[in-house]
Amino acid sequence: MIRAFGVSTAAAVALLVLATAVSANATSPVVTPVGAHIKWNPGHYMASYGIVRGGGSSSFVAGEMDDLNNRDYMLGYRMLITWAALEPTKGHYDFSVIDAALARLKTRYNKPKRLVVMVIWYSPRPYSKGDGSVIPTYIQQDPVYGASPVAGSYGWWGRNANGASTGMYAPALYYPPVMDRFIALVQALGQHLDADANVEALFLQENSAVTQAAASFGRNDPHYGDAAWLDQLERLLSASTAAFPHTSVIMANAYFAHGSTAVALEQWMADHRIAAGTADSFGQSAITRFNYGGLSDGVKAYLGANPDNGGTLDLRPKMTAMFDVESGDMTTQYFHKYGGPFAPLDILTALNQTYKASHAFWTRMVGNTPSAAQWSNVAAMCAAHPLERIAYPANYP
Repeated sequence: MIRAFGVSTAAAVALLVLATAVSANATSPVVTPVGAHIKWNPGHYMASYGIVRGGGSSSFVAGEMDDLNNRDYMLGYRMLITWAALEPTKGHYDFSVIDAALARLKTRYNKPKRLVVMVIWYSPRPYSKGDGSVIPTYIQQDPVYGASPVAGSYGWWGRNANGASTGMYAPALYYPPVMDRFIALVQALGQHLDADANVEALFLQENSAVTQAAASFGRNDPHYGDAAWLDQLERLLSASTAAFPHTSVIMANAYFAHGSTAVALEQWMADHRIAAGTADSFGQSAITRFNYGGLSDGVKAYLGANPDNGGTLDLRPKMTAMFDVESGDMTTQYFHKYGGPFAPLDILTALNQTYKASHAFWTRMVGNTPSAAQWSNVAAMCAAHPLERIAYPANYP
């Protein structure tokens, strides 16, 4: 459904919260305090492998979700969808893919499932002028959104080699005019989704992608700095919880240019009911062997494990973690120096033992994939090993 920003939607409904609700894959009841305001369904979820991009196909979504059938212990589906796919033109939003996924999750399977929406804001591929797959084209066409490495294109940053982007790129969300538009998207999403009992969380992509695109290659964007990016992220997260008063908001706080800024954001998140997220989930074997080495600054701050950057406060008793388990965590040598790839059970052990995660989003992989990482085997492992940290978070209203 395509909607214009500002069009009225149904008023938010009061969400009835049971004093005790039973999770399908938990060994003990999920304790939800009477009067709690946030939907709370902890446990294992499928995570999409594909990304819905602007101008691209979303046909894979139904096929992925169909692998949830007859798996009552898998509580739902985490979707990846880009900013451009959700806002094809300025102020006009297309939520049809989300609506279709929700309808299927509610009715198609033997037990209704829930949806987590992760909004993607960067591309690992080189920029092509006019590409509207990730960043809306109206951003790229208007100088009000700031310069880019490519002449005549605006509102984003990436590698700069002789005036062309040669690698990953991301929107200049640290610049207020660009963030204004992203916040407008989140507000429209909140109007549309917050009152739906089957929408479990809004997941915001890792901040390090924007940091890296803006600051690591070639000439730094004059608008960028850790302080500016921190201010804009806090502004975004405050707008997100306001737009989703009954829904969890997850932030994958990974890296800034300086570790102390990631610590500051994680501590702010704990004070503002933001769930700790991550893009890279290490196995317990790596944590035991390397004493938190290799973990991102944000995750270390959540664990109280980075004293060099001022992160000595263990935030686990106060907030919850809702972690992605990406395909690379289980299948590639990207984390080889820390013992990766990690066996799924090794990651699950860390989710319970170290991360104290309430929600885990497991990437669905099929085809030419190592046996342990095949979806059927990952799902069976989740059925046998529920998440243990299921209590309603202390920092939730």
